[in-house]
Amino acid sequence: MIKKWILTLLACVAIAAVLIGYKVLDNRANEQAAASAPEYSETVAAAEVESIEYQPVVSVLGKVVAPQQVELRNEVAGIVAQVNFASGAQVTKGQLLLQLNINEEQAQLQSAIARAELALSTQKRIKKLRDSKAVSQDQYDKAVAELRMATADKAMIEATIAKRTLRAPFDAITGIHAFDVGQYLEENTLITTLVGVQDFLWVDFSLPQIYAALPEVVSVMVGPLSEGANAELWQPLAAPVIARESVMKAESRSLHYRAQVTRGESGLLANAIVSVKVPVAAEQRVLAVPAVAILYSSSGPYVFVLNDDKTAAMQPAYRAQRQPVTLGYQQGDLIIVKSGLEVGQRIASAGSFKLSDGLLTFLPVPAEPGTAATEVVP
Repeated sequence: MIKKWILTLLACVAIAAVLIGYKVLDNRANEQAAASAPEYSETVAAAEVESIEYQPVVSVLGKVVAPQQVELRNEVAGIVAQVNFASGAQVTKGQLLLQLNINEEQAQLQSAIARAELALSTQKRIKKLRDSKAVSQDQYDKAVAELRMATADKAMIEATIAKRTLRAPFDAITGIHAFDVGQYLEENTLITTLVGVQDFLWVDFSLPQIYAALPEVVSVMVGPLSEGANAELWQPLAAPVIARESVMKAESRSLHYRAQVTRGESGLLANAIVSVKVPVAAEQRVLAVPAVAILYSSSGPYVFVLNDDKTAAMQPAYRAQRQPVTLGYQQGDLIIVKSGLEVGQRIASAGSFKLSDGLLTFLPVPAEPGTAATEVVP
């Protein structure tokens, strides 16, 4: 019985020895294969840290203002007797736009003119008689007073007629209206909106008090409010600032400015809302990198600096080094870097998310004209 147990034990030991030997040989083979295999690497695009001219700007909302704009309203009620303008038409200064019924006033005016002429004739006749002492001074004073009253009555009726006669106060483009002859208008009815035909427009905007007052000679960029389809209608315009409010608004603690744009270049309409980019500091040189090169983690933004690696089998080769950075504003496709990098350093751009600290890195092989770029395969 003992002999059988001894034989079984020896068989188990032999089997274990064979398995252990096989595992050792397999591990050695794997190690040799790993040693002969190339190091893991990635291929990414690269960019250099640039030094660019940069001027900090803030974007605020602005309102387009026409230098001449007025809502034309009737001062007194009445019936429309004549409409002398079309919707959206250009009118000239002094042109009759709308006439309310003045038949009664015209009759009263004829009567007032007759009384004024009579009073004037009487006053002249009595003046001659007074000079010859044929009448008293009291009679002359009465004739003068009657002339003045008749003249005042005539002027009052003429003023009433003027209130019922609406004329263009300046050369302008009219708005849309829907008035017809015979229509009764209450007083203070909006007749139309008149916008002057000057070749320029104003853009009003405000800056909070956290920014210094703009210098006397400065320009802002006026552009579309959105960057969608509307942005294709017109390009941003340089607009010189022509005026500044003398005091800060108490309710908003902001300072009001006015810039001027050429009407024909933008096609802007009065009261439109636009985006205004305002320079808030002097121009300076700063470091900038492509926005695609910036990566983010819980500890903040960082980039991968690509350092030369002369030990790699294939050249040129680089080692990725994670480098924390402090960022500023974004300008187009570039982001301002306040600290962490130096001019001329090579960093990973497109594809940088594939890297890790210390990873062997290659750059795409430059493509021949008419062919696509290829990745480096070690």
